Amino acid sequence: MAVHYPADYNVFSLVTIDDLSCSPADKSLIQKISDKIGREFIATVEDDLTLQVVLDLEQFMGREIIWLVGQSFDDVIKMKGNYLPNKLTRFCTTEMKLKPIFNWWNKNFDEPIRMGIGYRWDEKERADRFTTEFKAVVGKRGSKNAWGMVEWRKGWFPLIENKIIHPTVIKWANQSGIKFPSDSNCVGCFHKPIQQLRKNWEDHPIKMQWFADQEAKSKGNWKQGDRYENIKKLGIQSDFIFGTGSGCDAGYCTD
Repeated sequence: MAVHYPADYNVFSLVTIDDLSCSPADKSLIQKISDKIGREFIATVEDDLTLQVVLDLEQFMGREIIWLVGQSFDDVIKMKGNYLPNKLTRFCTTEMKLKPIFNWWNKNFDEPIRMGIGYRWDEKERADRFTTEFKAVVGKRGSKNAWGMVEWRKGWFPLIENKIIHPTVIKWANQSGIKFPSDSNCVGCFHKPIQQLRKNWEDHPIKMQWFADQEAKSKGNWKQGDRYENIKKLGIQSDFIFGTGSGCDAGYCTD
């Protein structure tokens, strides 16, 4: 979307974890990401290829992509009392995608901005659930922070306006010369179908083990009734259409 519908700023918010076993094998990539986010980068539960794609897209467009990062996923889980996010409490997107972007907006703007969101024509109902406010500290009440809802953005949905659907996006990606990951977003995202998660055990076993380990030591499951260690034991459904991603209503975790 950033290529065909340019914005004044291109922003990417990265989900990080503190597990060295999940670090990219390419040490030069680690250094590049550390330079981009302005602090030490250890690992992510997104596909490592996503990191390279964002770097490649910056060169492809000839425009800067601003990298943002919030708390690590490990710290977010601890902050929430060792509870795991799930479809009913999707705080992972809020804490690690939305909040870093909101904080960046809060430092640079004093009025709502028009924000491009990549909802496609074939998922246009998601635009109806798009939120324009964010809960943040708005002042002090005595010695405590006063919280309120801040109006910070207006949605702009160019893919919907131009009737762009998933096959069109895939066709452009395949012709771009940029190698995109076969499955987007965090590899263990609970929004993904079970068969996609099973496939990701094949493609990203170390990262998927991080998700399984969180279930072993935290409270609750990522998916109700489906522990990730059990998903690992399932057979792969040969006629399943892999790589469709996983959408979150907030607008930051979708193809």
